[in-house]
Amino acid sequence: MDKRLKNIKTVLLIIMVLTVVNGQRNMRGKKDLKVSNIEQFHLIISPQASSETGKIKLNTHVMIPSFSLQFVKENGRFESSFEARISLLNEEGQQIDHKSIQETLKASDYLETVSKSNWYFIEHEFLVKPGKYTIISEVLDIDTRNYGVREEKVDLSKYNKNGLDLFPPLVLVNYTGSWQGSKKLMASYQNEITFIQSFVPIYITGNVNPGDYLLNLELKTSDGEVISSIDTLFTNSDNYFNHQLNLPVDKISGLRAKLYVKLEQDGQSEKQTIELKIKRPGVSSQISDLEKAMDQMRYILTSDERSKLSKVKKKEKEELFYTFWKGRDPTPETATNELMDQYYSRVRYANEHFTSFSPGWRTDMGMIYILFGPPDDIERIFMSSDRNANQTWHYYRINRSFTFYDENGFGDYRLTTPYITGHTW
Repeated sequence: MDKRLKNIKTVLLIIMVLTVVNGQRNMRGKKDLKVSNIEQFHLIISPQASSETGKIKLNTHVMIPSFSLQFVKENGRFESSFEARISLLNEEGQQIDHKSIQETLKASDYLETVSKSNWYFIEHEFLVKPGKYTIISEVLDIDTRNYGVREEKVDLSKYNKNGLDLFPPLVLVNYTGSWQGSKKLMASYQNEITFIQSFVPIYITGNVNPGDYLLNLELKTSDGEVISSIDTLFTNSDNYFNHQLNLPVDKISGLRAKLYVKLEQDGQSEKQTIELKIKRPGVSSQISDLEKAMDQMRYILTSDERSKLSKVKKKEKEELFYTFWKGRDPTPETATNELMDQYYSRVRYANEHFTSFSPGWRTDMGMIYILFGPPDDIERIFMSSDRNANQTWHYYRINRSFTFYDENGFGDYRLTTPYITGHTW
């Protein structure tokens, strides 16, 4: 039985690799799972102290990766056209400002169009009063008409006082390969630093009274161990400040760290804390918790691998996790494990779309989506009410179909026939 199960999982792994290499087909239906990459752009919102009394700069950045757009070959080059919009809404949902653009990007070769290091940046600054706002960013691929939306709520109500204000610090990173230049220093969309980075540029902004004030930065591991810290005394004649400080990071380990920032002046203090992701070569940026990531890998682990994981301690588990994925890397000569990226992107999608009584990745729909990706077609059958609904996912590329049944109408779809009979995940 173990040998049969191992063979089945080997086949699943091959199917996943083929999915990474060959891409995914479009599907039909109004509410079908999305296969377009257009949603894989990022929205970064960063409030900043302003020289104008009673106002806050609300900086917005939209990062569009080249692989999220459809490039068409024209006259020996590749081109992609898109429209983008950033909208600012007040607490009542009324639009009070926006920025719109239409752009055509040109690439010299196909590899440039699918690279994960090529970005287009849209930047806009809103000047607002303290309050609650919603930022909506929209991107439309003109060629495919695929459409992506990001929405973030921002609460600036607490910055409505005189004296000390400390806004959330920003981790800065140099993005190379952008269409606006070879290198661009701006906020990291996931507060990510690299495993071999010698220092981290941190942007800190806030409000103070004229005079001396102290900024303290402290970087700690997830276990609370101090990695590095700096104290800097500043003197200011204005009521606001903006500083970029370089925080040393030597001998950093793990996948997570926390940055603590403290502003002190005249016996008063303000604090901010953010979590940093430590980017290790060959480890997907989708992973935020190593324990969860190991558990989420269960669908492709062999019996031997599961047995090894159950017998070792936490630190040895981490090394086994890296070893397991290294053995599954389709391009071991590169710093990116494409299969791992694909797998945990699907885990994230499953959590966002299939969560019911269990996390999305643990549901039957989540399991099938993680293993096979988006279906080529979806067939839905509804009875007289939302109860007893059926969905059948068709995968024409592998000649398989899976039917899910929602008996109670709560969206808890169960696979009608277990994927592997008699095996409990």
